[in-house]
Amino acid sequence: MNRRDQALSLADELLTDIELARTEPLQTARKCSRLARLLDDFEAMGWLEFEVSGYPPGNLDSLAWSAAKRSGRVIKNEDGTESAHTTSAGALSLEIQAGLAQIQAAVDRPVSVASANPSQFVSAPRGNTAERSAIRNHVSKLQNVVDHIVGAMHQWVLARHYELRFGAAAETAFAVVRSRVDGEISRLVPGAVKALATAFENATSDNSEQWANAASACRRLIKAVADALRPPGPPVGGRKMGDENYINRLADWIQNRAKSETQRDVILADLEFLGRRLAAFTDAGNKGAHAEVTQFEASRYITGTYLLLGDLLTLSDGATEAIQVEPQDVAGKVEDSPT
Repeated sequence: MNRRDQALSLADELLTDIELARTEPLQTARKCSRLARLLDDFEAMGWLEFEVSGYPPGNLDSLAWSAAKRSGRVIKNEDGTESAHTTSAGALSLEIQAGLAQIQAAVDRPVSVASANPSQFVSAPRGNTAERSAIRNHVSKLQNVVDHIVGAMHQWVLARHYELRFGAAAETAFAVVRSRVDGEISRLVPGAVKALATAFENATSDNSEQWANAASACRRLIKAVADALRPPGPPVGGRKMGDENYINRLADWIQNRAKSETQRDVILADLEFLGRRLAAFTDAGNKGAHAEVTQFEASRYITGTYLLLGDLLTLSDGATEAIQVEPQDVAGKVEDSPT
């Protein structure tokens, strides 16, 4: 089970724990802290550390105050100032249990009030009503603090659960495409799988220079696929089909292989989008400018490359009849670049 799967399983368990009140607040906080570590959520780790280990005595610093506000521990006083209830979650639970036990112990015992003098009026003893009321009010305030703490943890876990669930679904969908491409791309370009793996490693690197390498690897791979599917040749319809015009060559190949106009238009649109991005990256390098590539952009290059390669592999499976339609000038839209 990988880290994401562990986190999703723990988030599921935590939601059940909280919604069915299966665990004490302190135990819930500890499990939430573990989930934060699995997700590398450092902000949540800092917040939950106070709920697990307790708040410092005296005045709170900015971090402790922020954590207290996030947990719903901060209240507004009658004079307009704010104060925080800093008792630990474990101590709050124990104090609530002790208060409930006190209420039970303070129950008035049944008594029989009578007098031998029939003319005398004897009133019942006052009992422990006032004591029970005071304890009940105190317990209610403590329970309100606990409810806010648990509610804050529930909201955080629920948000992480949605992210993990839908993130896993997206990864599963992409994994289907990646599995197809990794399994078949070598028949067109030997060594392509290794190149893709290297691009993935570059995109996940902490070194920003490696992100540009990921973009370069995607460009080289797409060109290699173009060389295999549609080698360089004379111009077609006024469009160059030379060695560096690999986007033009792929567009021409797609025009002649697509089984329908819809399939053709979709794949050409993807090719145009990725081609423009790669062309801009290449142009910057050719002009001597440093091509800035963020980690997010590097990931998009890789994702776009996989999706395009998946479509090209689909078209390359067996012989297909070219559709009889006017050719799209997609290649011309990227013609200003060396591609």
